[in-house]
Amino acid sequence: MAFAQEVASGDARLDCLVWTPESGSRREGVVFCHGWGGGAQYDDLLERLAEEGDAALRFHQRGYGKSTGRADLSRWPEDMAACADWMRGALDVDRVWAAGQSTGGTMSLVSAAKQDVFAGAVAIAAFTDLAQILQDNRNARKILEDRFGPLQEKHFRAANALGVVADLKKPVLIAHGTADETVPFVHGERLYAGMRSNATHRAFPGGNHHLTNVDRAAVIGAIVDWLKGH
Repeated sequence: MAFAQEVASGDARLDCLVWTPESGSRREGVVFCHGWGGGAQYDDLLERLAEEGDAALRFHQRGYGKSTGRADLSRWPEDMAACADWMRGALDVDRVWAAGQSTGGTMSLVSAAKQDVFAGAVAIAAFTDLAQILQDNRNARKILEDRFGPLQEKHFRAANALGVVADLKKPVLIAHGTADETVPFVHGERLYAGMRSNATHRAFPGGNHHLTNVDRAAVIGAIVDWLKGH
């Protein structure tokens, strides 16, 4: 079952949707973060996790949807951690994983590296760093600046997963479609190369940015199985 929840993060109130299991004893949770455009393309994953006995939370970052506050990419890890802290207190889960897609995938890696509350990360279609995606995706700067205003040094520091993965010793799953038209597949390869010892790289041949054009059940199953194995 799912219910709406508001979580405080600094000066913002984050609009969340929470799934809780009807039964189960794994006592784990997942905080899922959307990409730069918002949206909710992975509710099927979160529903499946609840069916498997875990808690799951999807939230809108500050300045998105019904969440209050000014949109600020540099504060995404802080907001993810606030949701994880809420899950640990309100739902009594023992371990929480950072997860996300696209920018959310990038920031899940950053959050896992910098926030002690996270056990590890699931990064779907993540980009390596902000500077590189601006080169590889000609539409990225306009999309990002329409949302966050002129990009500043703090944004480049915050969205630099490649700069932190070498120090990330927690378990990580990198999932990426080989035909991603928004974040080239090579980004996932580079992230994996930076942390092979503790990471799993799962490529989905022909998969697009949202992995909606491949066997979706296989995508969801691979992520759930990886989480259950860790």
